[in-house]
Amino acid sequence: MKWCFLTLTVLLACIYGALGCTCARKDPQELYCESTVAIIARVTNMTYGEGIPGITAAQFYDVEVSHVYKGDVAMGTFRVYSKGPESLCGVDLDVNKVYLLNGHISGGALQLGLCDLMNMWPLNDPDSVFPLETYYDCRCKQVPGYYSRRPKNICVYSKRFDCPSESGALGDQAECRYSDLVDDCEWQC
Repeated sequence: MKWCFLTLTVLLACIYGALGCTCARKDPQELYCESTVAIIARVTNMTYGEGIPGITAAQFYDVEVSHVYKGDVAMGTFRVYSKGPESLCGVDLDVNKVYLLNGHISGGALQLGLCDLMNMWPLNDPDSVFPLETYYDCRCKQVPGYYSRRPKNICVYSKRFDCPSESGALGDQAECRYSDLVDDCEWQC
């Protein structure tokens, strides 16, 4: 009986461990620009779809949209869908918390995925609105590597620098933005 229980435990651990999520790291600017929707919203309700809740079931959230950065989303109540728990690259959101959410519309709902989310934690200041639509310039792309002749509208990660605290930058590092002066993209604070 002990061997049966031990075998079952190991088998279940292997199956559950196989459900892990692995993502290639992306910059928030890249995630913002690839998203069709970016909003600030308060989670008002959560329900599970078919499957085992918390393990394989999709999660459906009702959210109250307070700010729209991009996408065809009206202010007010909106439906958000997650593939399941974080182990399946889904997103776990807390009811009554405010989040910056981004993703793509699928079946009339915003689909969230752990690999596509700019920020997975609740906002500390629910009334804050960040200037993302002006801060993240989607005309520019960021790429790794080194170039002897850099292509136009590209910022190379190796040239990125830290911004001084008094610069007023959204983060602590420069962002890739278009500059009219040089008619190209460059790192700016």
